[in-house]
Amino acid sequence: MNEVRKVLESRFPGLHARIARTLVDSEARYNRRRQQQPSQFLLEHTQHTAAIAHTLATREGVDPLLPVVVALFHDAGKFHEGEYHRDDVPEEEHAAVLASALLAEYGMEAAEVEAVLQALRGLYDDRLHCGAAGRIVQDADRLDKLGALGVGAFFTKAALRGRGLVDALAQTLSRELTYALAAPRSMLTEAGRMLAREQSAKTVRFFDELLHEMEHCGIAAFERRNLVLEGDFRTRDGASVPTMQVTVVTPRACPECEAPIGLAHSRARGIKCETLKARLACRSCDYAREISFCLPVFA
Repeated sequence: MNEVRKVLESRFPGLHARIARTLVDSEARYNRRRQQQPSQFLLEHTQHTAAIAHTLATREGVDPLLPVVVALFHDAGKFHEGEYHRDDVPEEEHAAVLASALLAEYGMEAAEVEAVLQALRGLYDDRLHCGAAGRIVQDADRLDKLGALGVGAFFTKAALRGRGLVDALAQTLSRELTYALAAPRSMLTEAGRMLAREQSAKTVRFFDELLHEMEHCGIAAFERRNLVLEGDFRTRDGASVPTMQVTVVTPRACPECEAPIGLAHSRARGIKCETLKARLACRSCDYAREISFCLPVFA
């Protein structure tokens, strides 16, 4: 029995299996509606995040129970009612509603339930307080995207969405590299920062080597462009950050006519985060593409 399951079984027998079943069922319902092949990506991601949360809590000298519970519920609202982000309600709110019912059913004390709900609601809304458990889970969720397992998850998610290698890199590598490079500054715990420095370097090195080999083999040619954004960015704890660097991965030249690719960008506030929108456009033909992702939040 792994450490995460041990923590839950010692206090709430059966809860770990119940959460796992709930996650599997919600993803299955979503896959059926989308007529996609069965998968358990959500459960695998959640299990990895919970394991990292347990490690971080232990290294930080924190009782791992609440961080582990928050980690197990943190994506439980992602496929609410079989849909993916169907409404304007943050998925963490749906997760909190589900957690409130299940934790009460399994006899968790009211104060602990409230701490879990506070952490879930504040996970990725930088306007809300998320508590110690939430800070650990934020770090764990970000660390899940790094290193060998993070790279594996990147390609698994791409395959589930029907994307081939080139399309996956074109659509989402900008986000992955931006997050990887920002990871050491985004961690809210010292244990998280230590792991992020190591895993970030591994992740960036892998993708750099992949892009190099793809170009060498004549499959596709991408380049990394660094954008320095200026503005009054705020850290999770409210400090001001005047600039932020992001990475946008673009074709080295237009894939249709080989002319240079222009890059423009803008920012907008979303439900939970500030979003970067980057527009790539050929200077000689009609080729154009847009990339958008949440900007990292620094600690």
